[in-house]
Amino acid sequence: MRKLIVVVFAAAAAAVSACGPSQSTGAPASTPSSSDSVRTQQIAALAEQVFPKASEQPAYGVCGADLNFSACAYTDRLKARLTELRVTLLRAQNLSTTREITAEIMSPEVGIAHVTLFQGRTKFDLWIVQRGGALLVDDEICAGRKDTSIYAKFVACDAAQ
Repeated sequence: MRKLIVVVFAAAAAAVSACGPSQSTGAPASTPSSSDSVRTQQIAALAEQVFPKASEQPAYGVCGADLNFSACAYTDRLKARLTELRVTLLRAQNLSTTREITAEIMSPEVGIAHVTLFQGRTKFDLWIVQRGGALLVDDEICAGRKDTSIYAKFVACDAAQ
């Protein structure tokens, strides 16, 4: 069932760019063309908005830490799921002191931001889709573990081994 969810998501995402100013911390995962380079930079910038630098601490938080996702560049579907579960995309209680981001383009409408937090102990893949001209996060999985989609049974990524 979980694999079906991922397959359905990938198909739906292919049918579907809010990025703000941010400093990129990662390089593209592949050698992109010039237009792809812009997109990978936009994907990385969006991931930086999802896991922003905490204003008064040398650490990185998460958009919607207070469970108010209205200002987050998330799809309505993701906002509803996070609200239902009463969790954030950080899947942890503490802030991370490190953050590394790389981006990958899967299709003209879908990309993945590979995010590494907590000195490499936690790795996420943010599935990013284009909807109405904006890039939005639609799903999060523990890196390489499609069965850990935010829409499947919720698990902490360090527990998803």
